[in-house]
Amino acid sequence: MDDLKGGTLNITAIITEAFLAGTDPTHPGYWGKLHDYDQRICESADLALALWLCRETVWERLTSAQQQQITCWFNQVNGLQTVDNNWHLFPLTVQFVMRALNGSGDVSNEKYERIKEFHVGGGWFRDGAHGNYDYYNAWGFHYSLYWLDQINPEYDPQFIRSCMAEFVTTYRYLMTPQGIPFFGRSACYRLAVSAPLLAVASHSKDALQIGEAKRALETTLRYFIGNGAMRFGVPTQGLFADDERLVDNYSGPASSFWSLRALNIALYCASDINLWLCESRQLPVELQDFSLTIEPVNLFVMGTCETKEVVATFRSDYTQQQSPLTRGLTTPSWSARFKEWLTGRAERPKNNLLRKGVTSYSSKMTAFF
Repeated sequence: MDDLKGGTLNITAIITEAFLAGTDPTHPGYWGKLHDYDQRICESADLALALWLCRETVWERLTSAQQQQITCWFNQVNGLQTVDNNWHLFPLTVQFVMRALNGSGDVSNEKYERIKEFHVGGGWFRDGAHGNYDYYNAWGFHYSLYWLDQINPEYDPQFIRSCMAEFVTTYRYLMTPQGIPFFGRSACYRLAVSAPLLAVASHSKDALQIGEAKRALETTLRYFIGNGAMRFGVPTQGLFADDERLVDNYSGPASSFWSLRALNIALYCASDINLWLCESRQLPVELQDFSLTIEPVNLFVMGTCETKEVVATFRSDYTQQQSPLTRGLTTPSWSARFKEWLTGRAERPKNNLLRKGVTSYSSKMTAFF
C-alpha cells in the first residue's frame, strides 16, 4: 500500500507488530492490565474485530506462542464488570472473535440476553435500563450485532437480522442529503449514521436497499466533511468542526474514529453487493413529504421534500426541567478548565440535549450552531 509521501506501507507487518507489542507485558507499548469498567474494554472490541478481519493475513501466520500471548490479553475481558448499557457488546465481540480464532472460549450469554432486554420493539434499543433512545442504535447496538452475526452466523441470526431489518424500516426516514436530526450523545460519531442501512443491504442484496444505503453513506460523508468534519485526515470532535461543547467526558483524542463505522461495513461488504458501482437511490425525503410515528420510542418524524428537512419530535420528556435557560449547549467554565488542567481529568459540561428537556430536532441542526 502506498503512503501519502509516495512510499510503501506493509500493512500486514504494521498490524502484526502492533498486536505483538500491545499484548506483551515486557514491551513499552503494552496495552496494560484491564480492570472493571476499564475504557480499554471498549477499545478491545475494535482491536478484536480488526484481528478477525485480518485473520488470514495476520492471525494465521503467527506462531502458536504468539497467538497464545494475544489470546491471554484479550481474555482479560472475561468476568470484568461493565456499564450496564451497550457496553455489554464489547466483551461479547472479544469473546466471539477469540472463539472463532481459537475454536473454543467463553461467551457470556448473560450479557447477550441483557442486550436483548434493552430492545423495546421495532428494532429500537434503549441504551441501558434508564438510557436514551438515540443514534447509539445505529453505531452501537446494530453495528456490534452485525459483526457478531458475521463472526458467528449461527449464534442468533433470527433475532439479529430481523431486528436490524425492522429497525431500518423506520430509521431510514431520518436520513437527508443535508444533515440529520441529531439527538443524544457522542456527536463526534455522526459519520456512522448510515451503518445499519449498509448492514441490512449486505444481507438482503436488494438493489433498492443497496442504492439507498449508498446514498445515505455518500451524502452523510459529503455533507459533514464539506462542513469541517475532517481535519488533517482525522474526524473532528464535534458535528462539524471541533466543538468542545459536544465532547463527552468519556471521549478521548481518537474517539471520533468511531465515525468510520459505516465505512467499515461498506468496505467489508462492498464487493458482495456491488456497492461502489450500483446506482444510488433517493432517500425518502427526496421523494415525497411524509410523517410517521415510531411507536416503540414515541418519536414523531416529519419530512418535507421541498426543503429536504426532517424533523424528529419525541412525545415525552427525559426530564421535567423546563426552564429555557437549561435547554441550550453550554461551554466549559474557566474553573472547570483549570480543574481539568490541574487534575488531568475531564471536566466537561453535559450537553446531551435529550437530558435537558429538548424534544424536537431538525436536520437543519440549528440547535448546534
